[in-house]
Amino acid sequence: MANETPKRRILVIRIDFLGDMLCTTAFLGALKRRWPDAELHVVANRYNASALDGNPDVHAVHTYVYSRQCERNDRPGRMRAFFDRLRLVRRLRRLRFDLVVVPNGGMHRSSIQLARQLGVKDCRWHDADSEFDDRKPAHVATRPMCHEALSGFRLVPELGRTDLDGLALSVHPDRALQDTWYRLLGPRAKPRVGLFVSNKAVERRWPADRWCDLGRRLAPFADVIVFRDPAVSAGAGADGDAWRDVNARHVAPSSVAELVAAASLLDAIVSADSAPVHLASALGVPVAALFEDRPEKYRRWHPLGVPHMILRAGATVDAIGVDAVERAVLHLLEKPGQADDAIGGALPLPDVTLAVPEVGAIVS
Repeated sequence: MANETPKRRILVIRIDFLGDMLCTTAFLGALKRRWPDAELHVVANRYNASALDGNPDVHAVHTYVYSRQCERNDRPGRMRAFFDRLRLVRRLRRLRFDLVVVPNGGMHRSSIQLARQLGVKDCRWHDADSEFDDRKPAHVATRPMCHEALSGFRLVPELGRTDLDGLALSVHPDRALQDTWYRLLGPRAKPRVGLFVSNKAVERRWPADRWCDLGRRLAPFADVIVFRDPAVSAGAGADGDAWRDVNARHVAPSSVAELVAAASLLDAIVSADSAPVHLASALGVPVAALFEDRPEKYRRWHPLGVPHMILRAGATVDAIGVDAVERAVLHLLEKPGQADDAIGGALPLPDVTLAVPEVGAIVS
């Protein structure tokens, strides 16, 4: 590649969910290593931009402006959205990017539309022939599946990566917030297990009574911390009585930065397929991940680079039993983990025999 045109500025557009942005961090790092002198810019939305806080690979993050869903913008209202969007496009055009990449595995039309408005010669995204959309049966039946973290790499062959070997996600907790959560949680006397009980997708929502049962089983030998989405935590009173006899603490981090800081202090995470699975990967925290029994889900969104167990049983995660999840957590906690300085070693766990799970499991 001796004749390759130097790249002074690169733009990556990723304006979907928090987990998607976390899965993109390995790609961002690879871009920076390949072109270390280039400025790496990212267009993100208000929510997923927090995944890039403190990221040394990223020069600047630009906040996307929604033309239709105006309530998602910093300044609500259609007229403000029109002018703010115009200012965003003008600012990005002035930067004269050498490369623009939309790393989504599927065709993300809003991102592609923005990329086209920037007047950059080298724009790359997946098209109708190369995309993978798990909502399209034809794609599931006939197209190769790769992890979403590799989707950007497929667009930039200059990076030389075609597989997951050694691929690592990253996130950078705020040290001050970590200290705050450390004081809140107190010294670690038992392994800390985070149960991420909130999920907006019905098919990925594990029943509340099973979360309670799992917490009850883990509480004798683990510090059980129940994480709730603050947007739905107000309605948590509906299952509050069920948790009354469970020795567990309930938290609702008020921001992504708070969530990252709190999760960084855990020894294991339990979550259905959603952002906490990828947050665990980025933080290096072992994770038990509950998936729908669909290859296009668990093969494309599984944890990366950390000890993990994937549990799957049926079309929805509520087909997974508590016994299987309990065994998965015990298996993960048996592996040596981080302990506070005062502990100085692996924390004691009860004797347990790991049976073959009643659901499909993938262990790494």
